[in-house]
Formats: sequence, structure tokens, C-alpha cells
Amino acid sequence: MSRRYLYNYCTLVNFGQPVVNHAVMLRCQPAQCSYIDIEEEHLVMSSGYRMRYGRDAFDNRLAYGNRRDAHTSMAYVSTGIVSMTEYKVAADAMPLMLWRLPSRLTCCAGTDAVPGSRFDMPATEAATHRDPAFTADFGLAVGIAHEVHAMMEYAPGATDVSTTAADAMVLRRGVCQDYAHVMIALCRRAGLAARYVCGFLCGTGQTHAWVEVFDGYSWRGIDPTNDVCIDYGYIKLAHGRDASYCPVNRGMFGGDARHTMLTDVKVTEI
Repeated sequence: MSRRYLYNYCTLVNFGQPVVNHAVMLRCQPAQCSYIDIEEEHLVMSSGYRMRYGRDAFDNRLAYGNRRDAHTSMAYVSTGIVSMTEYKVAADAMPLMLWRLPSRLTCCAGTDAVPGSRFDMPATEAATHRDPAFTADFGLAVGIAHEVHAMMEYAPGATDVSTTAADAMVLRRGVCQDYAHVMIALCRRAGLAARYVCGFLCGTGQTHAWVEVFDGYSWRGIDPTNDVCIDYGYIKLAHGRDASYCPVNRGMFGGDARHTMLTDVKVTEI
């Protein structure tokens, strides 16, 4: 069964004073993967930016470029139509061990003293949290997602982009990035291959983060923030070992200007 979605992602960056040599790197276009068929897409940038396109080390799509002259704003829109089957991403050439080892934002250091911490639970104990409705590895991941969802409180502003899984576990609060990092850390401690995913969720809001776990055959999606196994309505942009490997928007510029960024995402089933 296939479903079709219209997506529209807008970002506006305003600078407090003119900046120059503004370089940008965007991962804002749908991934070209086994469950997504891109029917139509457009990426519209502010005038003056010379853009190029390529891939990063994880084969995520990149749009990158720069604008040299002085300016006080940048805007871009990524929009299009995709169709998707049930969420399953085919295995790739990357070694699975890459997704079983901790990364900077999914590290476990400092969690031993946290009451109820499961960062150090052995695989035999983790197995008691397995969901019997699924295959072994994915069922274990679903059980971990349930635990993360129950443990965490959604609290915008409680964390930032540099917050580690260990810190979020201590706080028991955070946003979708933190839920994903905590789940990935727990999955990796249990011996599962798990990776961070950024993308769009059906509805209106901001970009979203979730987790892919390798079930022995393919990568399957789990959203610990909403405590769901993903089937439809999630448009993947990119994946990485943690959020720092696949930011949707990253840039640098010359000048001493403060900046504000406004984003808006709308995904509608059609």
C-alpha cells in the first residue's frame, strides 16, 4: 500500500547587522530510499546564494553553497510531493558495528548513579523488556522505546543541541532529539544497531527526530517521543550516529551579528 504526502518546509534567518561570506549546508530534501518515492521536489533559496548538491559520508543528500556579499537575511523553502510504502529502509554497505558503538551525544558516562538507569543493563536483562509482537531485535527496541517514553517528560528549553543522552537521562526531560539519543544509547548498550534520523512528521510544526533500528533484514523506524512504531507519515531527510552527524541546517558567516531563525513544517496526506 502506498500513500502520498505534500510537504513544505520554510526557514527564515534574520541577522542583526549585515554579514558576509555566509556558507550554508542543508539536509532538507527527502531521502532517496526504499520506502520513499519522490514524485516532485523544489528547493528555493534566497537570491545571491551559489548552491551545489552532493552526498555526505552516510549517503545523505546535501545542498551547500555560499553568498559572499553583505546581506541581512536568508530564506529557503523545500517543498514537494512524495509517495511512501510502509517504513522499511534497505540495508546499506555501512558496517553495522558503526551503529552499535557510542558517539559523543549518545555516550553513557556518568549515568551509573542515576536511580533506575538502564544504560548498563546486560542483554539478558534487556530481553525482559522485549515486545513479543515483533522479531527479537526489533521487539527489544520497541520495549526500550516504551521505557524511554515513560521515563522522559517533553520539555522544550530544558536542553539544547549539545545535550548528551547521559545528561538527558539525569534530567528526565527534553525534546525529540533527547528522546532519540537516550533510546539510541540504550539500544546500543543492549547490542542493537541503532541510528538517529531527522525528518518531517505529518502535521504542522518543526522538524522531528526519531530512531532507526536494524531488525536483521532492514532498518525500521521507532518514534520514542510519541511512543509509536513508524509505518506512514514520516518523511526521512537524513541519518547519522547522533544529531551532530546530520543537522538539517548548518552555517557560518563573517561578521559579529546576532541572528534569529524561524522555521515551519507542514506535511499533509493527499
